[in-house]
Amino acid sequence: MKEKKNTFLDAAVILFFLTFVNKLLGFVKSMTIASIYGATIQTDAYYVAEGLMQNVLISISEALAVSFLPIYISIREKDKEDSKGFTSRTMTDVFILAIFVSVVLYISAPILFRVLFPAYTLEESQLAVSYFRIMVWGMCFYMSNQLLQSLLNAEKNYGFSSLAAMMNNVILTAIVLLFGHKFGLTAMAVAVPVSYVVQYIFLQIRSKKYGCVTLKYGLRDSRITRLCIQTLPIFWGNAFSELNQLVDKSLLSGMEEGTVTAVSYAGVLYQFASNMIGIPMTTIIYTELAESFAARKIKEGMEKMEKGIHISLFFCIPITIFIIMTADLIVSIAFGRGAFGEYAVALTAQGLRCYVLYLTAFCVNTLLFRACYSLGDTAMPMKIGMGTVGLNIVLSITLSKYLGLSGVVLATAISNIATCFFALYIFNRKKQAINFCYFIVPIIKIGLATMIATGICEVWLQSKLVSNKILVFSIAVILEFGSFIILTIIGKEEIAIEGVRLVRDRWRKRD
Repeated sequence: MKEKKNTFLDAAVILFFLTFVNKLLGFVKSMTIASIYGATIQTDAYYVAEGLMQNVLISISEALAVSFLPIYISIREKDKEDSKGFTSRTMTDVFILAIFVSVVLYISAPILFRVLFPAYTLEESQLAVSYFRIMVWGMCFYMSNQLLQSLLNAEKNYGFSSLAAMMNNVILTAIVLLFGHKFGLTAMAVAVPVSYVVQYIFLQIRSKKYGCVTLKYGLRDSRITRLCIQTLPIFWGNAFSELNQLVDKSLLSGMEEGTVTAVSYAGVLYQFASNMIGIPMTTIIYTELAESFAARKIKEGMEKMEKGIHISLFFCIPITIFIIMTADLIVSIAFGRGAFGEYAVALTAQGLRCYVLYLTAFCVNTLLFRACYSLGDTAMPMKIGMGTVGLNIVLSITLSKYLGLSGVVLATAISNIATCFFALYIFNRKKQAINFCYFIVPIIKIGLATMIATGICEVWLQSKLVSNKILVFSIAVILEFGSFIILTIIGKEEIAIEGVRLVRDRWRKRD
């Protein structure tokens, strides 16, 4: 059992490191794009087009990937060769489906943009359509990539998803640097499907022994019908969530120039923090939960989920406070150069502060929904998600009238926090009992350590002893999180102590 726990921790550490490197590359990509293109109506059109494509892609591909994992594991446990045939048939069917959807979206793009973004002029809408029609041809590879990543995760090859994402960031950055000045945002639009193709080749080579796109096994499989049935609630839940983002973008597109771009960059920064925690947690724990629940080890599965929530609290609480405190500094360092002026920095920082408010809620919601999927219930997350979207749309429309950009993003934060509490209540009542008392002491210890560490960091920021922004931020990070770690170790916080033991064990192995 101890060896299994160490393997789990090792995988988490490795995936955390890979995610960190990937997000740094993502920062470089975003900084390059911001420096070359700035925040204009052209970039707004591009991000609206990219956002619509992502809305469609995520709704379908994530639903398939999430549903695929537990079914694949259950088949693999009985017959590995059968699982390969099932995987190959699923991938072939998904590829054909993606081509069909791509053709439909290509043809209907002008109508979609006129309906979804009525505030755009004809010229702006045509520009967005042109970008969208280029990017949409990468859809079949993107959807296949998500399925391949889920397959590799099921086989506990967790790092390849991050490696594929690194390729995406490197390819986009390189193409923008080489061709961005000459061909404008069209170069970036072309880079999107190119990067998906490269990722697909990489992932398919690594996962070929588990399955691939081929007609060797045929197309029909009754278990794919089961997969589709389980996928539908997740699809509709994702679709409503993406619809909510479209409503947000529609509201933002009617505001001042550069607003959509500012919120997009704020989202990039927010995702850096959320993915650093969310990706290792959901990737590893989802596989672990699926295995535990498939083996009817419910108590073991619940202990894993509670541990995941505890880890999320340990990281999310101090990160949230730190980002709120240093948002302007973060945005200025990341994007504040070239065509990205002071006003764009202020708008982006404004959005970032609102986004990060629901960091903890996002991580907890993700874990709860993955636990539901592992238990074979894909309907409950959909119902909760629909409620979240409804609340978010109402709040976005209402608050945007009074708070503008902040109102739209703040509505997202409020609705997600409300969802978190509601999801915890429903899961505890209708699925499995959650030991809420387990979290009381950790929250107190983490909260006190965060307050003291933030006070120390604030003294440094207010001292203004150094003018270099990067140096100021670097020292602030060291003071905030260094103090937090020391204080949690002194307070014998469980996650901090386990981290110390892990480092100590690895150090002893070196000797």
